[in-house]
Amino acid sequence: MSAPLNSNGHATDSSERLRPLGPEEVSGEARALYDAVVNSPRAQGPGRNILIREDESLCGPFDAWLRSPGIGKIFEKAGMALREETAMDPAVREIAVLTVARAWGINFEFQVHAMVAKMLGVPEAAIEELARGENPAFERDDLAIAYRLATELVQERRVREDTYQAAISTLGEQVTIEVVTHIGFYQLVSGVLTTFDPPDPSVQVPAPALKPKPYAPAIQLFDAASTTRSVRRLREDPVSDEQIERLIRMASYAPSGGNLQPWHIIVVRDEEKKAALGRHYHEIWSHYAASRREMIKDLGDEQKAPLERSLQAGDVLGQNFGKAPVICVFVFNPDLLHITDIDADHPPVVGGASLYPAVQNFLLACRAEGLGSTLTTQLCEVEPEVRKILDIPKPWAPFAFLPVGYPVGRGHGPLNRRAVDQIAYKDSFGESLFASET
Repeated sequence: MSAPLNSNGHATDSSERLRPLGPEEVSGEARALYDAVVNSPRAQGPGRNILIREDESLCGPFDAWLRSPGIGKIFEKAGMALREETAMDPAVREIAVLTVARAWGINFEFQVHAMVAKMLGVPEAAIEELARGENPAFERDDLAIAYRLATELVQERRVREDTYQAAISTLGEQVTIEVVTHIGFYQLVSGVLTTFDPPDPSVQVPAPALKPKPYAPAIQLFDAASTTRSVRRLREDPVSDEQIERLIRMASYAPSGGNLQPWHIIVVRDEEKKAALGRHYHEIWSHYAASRREMIKDLGDEQKAPLERSLQAGDVLGQNFGKAPVICVFVFNPDLLHITDIDADHPPVVGGASLYPAVQNFLLACRAEGLGSTLTTQLCEVEPEVRKILDIPKPWAPFAFLPVGYPVGRGHGPLNRRAVDQIAYKDSFGESLFASET
């Protein structure tokens, strides 16, 4: 049985990362910081027993900062300035903090600020919805925009243009800057709390606690689709079984003819099997890359540069394919496909309609998980060898190979694709979709 978790999501029977310091154990700048916290407005009234434990040690991030009082006193003053010296409505301030605490899963932070938010008149229903990980319905526009700002900054690492314009219109320029600063400050606090894992307060906080919620990576569909790159440079850090399960679950949502789902996935972690696949892939890639470089050798530098960069990324994958933490091999059963173009005067492709949507869903799930991957079919050239390595019985056959791992460097980012007016037609082939009617 797993050990119970404390308010920061850590096992309560684990050893303390930092032993809390009492006032008699600190002196100089650290004692000045301790006194500043104890005498501050935040430690008066009902908040005192929450911030200061029975043994007089400090809760929250302050105990950790006693070890580095030079920066601790700056952050203590910054926290007070964000409470006392801004134009933010206090309820707006608390919604921003609650959203950060929910995203980081910091129960102490959430409960303390839920208590304050309730005293400020934030509806209990909205606080409960935040505790459950739901999107709260706010009657006040300023609270709604504070929630949007915090959600996008924490989950997407940016603020979308429509949210920014709504914030400026609703809150004004100064308060928008203050809210964004406040969000950043409490992400810093969350990082300290989750890293150093201070003990809980000596008293029960009279506010709702965070409720567990199903795992749901937070990324907007269009953001995911427009930034899911082919990631060929992968770290060797492990990828968990839970993550792989989520990727496969996402793949299973893809459409297929008759809902037959004529594909399975072989998750390859065995080092010998990965190495065998890697040797075959490296050989195939080397021949392919050499032929491509021969084709582009006479191009001008400007034309050749992006093609060469792509080949160099492929070289890295070719050399390290077998070192990926996981290689997911998609296999299909041709007997379960209805291939309507089998007799057409071109290679049949229709069968892929029941296969490759699952691969794309898998790649989008990788993006949401912070993982990288790329679709390659080159090992299909050595299907008999792949069959032997992975014990694939007939009629099943491989159709996609996806190495999965954490990206080296940035990994994902904006895609470069043709404009819509270059790929879409109106009513018949070649008729511009957006041609003006005169």
